[in-house]
Amino acid sequence: MSKRSKKLEEIKNMFRDVDIDFNCINDNAINDFITIIKKTKDDKYQPNTRHLMSDIIMITFFAIISKANEWIEIEAFAKKEEKWLKKYLELPNGIPSHDTIQRVISVLDSSMLYKNCLKYFIQIVDSYIPKKENEKDIYSIDGKTTNSSSRSGLTTTKLKPINTMSVYSHNYGVSILQDYINEKENEIPMGQKLLEQLDLSNCIINDDALNTQKETVKIIVKKKGNYVLAIKANQKSFYNEIKEYFEDKDFLEIIEKENFYEETEKSHSKIVNRKYYMTNDIKWINDYKSWKGLKSIGVEIKIIENIQTGEVIEERRHYIVSFENDIRNFKDAVRKHWGIENNLHAPLDIIFREDKNKTLEKNGAKNLGIIRKIALMILKLVQAFYKKSMKLIMYELSLDFENEIENIFKLLKPDLISQLKNT
Repeated sequence: MSKRSKKLEEIKNMFRDVDIDFNCINDNAINDFITIIKKTKDDKYQPNTRHLMSDIIMITFFAIISKANEWIEIEAFAKKEEKWLKKYLELPNGIPSHDTIQRVISVLDSSMLYKNCLKYFIQIVDSYIPKKENEKDIYSIDGKTTNSSSRSGLTTTKLKPINTMSVYSHNYGVSILQDYINEKENEIPMGQKLLEQLDLSNCIINDDALNTQKETVKIIVKKKGNYVLAIKANQKSFYNEIKEYFEDKDFLEIIEKENFYEETEKSHSKIVNRKYYMTNDIKWINDYKSWKGLKSIGVEIKIIENIQTGEVIEERRHYIVSFENDIRNFKDAVRKHWGIENNLHAPLDIIFREDKNKTLEKNGAKNLGIIRKIALMILKLVQAFYKKSMKLIMYELSLDFENEIENIFKLLKPDLISQLKNT
């Protein structure tokens, strides 16, 4: 099981014994958020149109966070909540049609929108949990396929599914950057492209074996980052050397005295024991110098015991590492790799039904995905106060949207909430 976001977990612990009385808070951050949304500009959207882009973005955001998934559902939501929406939005010509909403969202510069919202989100989190000097973060890189965005070609034009590559911050629990893989490309060059755009100082990059490439580690080191990268048979001879090394019990006994960590936990009907070994003894490896920044190799040995059947399974995963003598950071990077799947990709499908959305227009589907990620980051933050699942929070939003959404945005006022904590 992956670990939750570090900072959001700290916020949850900070307010664990605090019951928020929303009636004591006279202000919310909806207007602040709208100001952020208004910073999104797009030359494709002409100023003489009947509806404001910021109004359409906000309508779409509000609808998505209250369980709408399709364009027609977004329009239906807006019509139902029109009176309330006019408290915050201009709506000079009323509620736009679902066709208009789809057309505007499809021409949106979602990269600018996401960048502005991410900055806003991080500022709020840092207001609750101030950033420490030289604070380390772990970034995971992975792709996600939106299956319902494809078409077989039997009755419509053949379309391949959208494949989104994201860089996920484990400190903040959000994607900090994403892009879309073209149909003729694969994850490797896209992952490298994303890394080139980031400041990786005080960051550890983890990735699966597919993206463990010599060019990738060069980029990480050039951008002042560290890495813990899985190594498998796609680097055949290199992998086999490392694998055989960690199969030697004598070597493991030596490492166990120097750089070793072990933990055991019960997960459902299983007991999982994990052992981590790490060594900077690498000069015997052929071609080790061609891997930029390589200083250590490591292995995770996971032993899974089924309590009911007594069956025992052992799994081993091998890694190359750009630092040495830091077994805890190695362990954290290995454990957190699956966080991008469990805490980003899964909620988008389970809570927001992203994999069920059948939008044909590719750019519209991509931009809906960006707005879902913005809604997800807001829900993750307020979940620390609600002490409920995100799914239940969204259900309550669908029952009493107007009150619940205002309460959610009250939690995005750190000064006011912190005052309640101290009273």
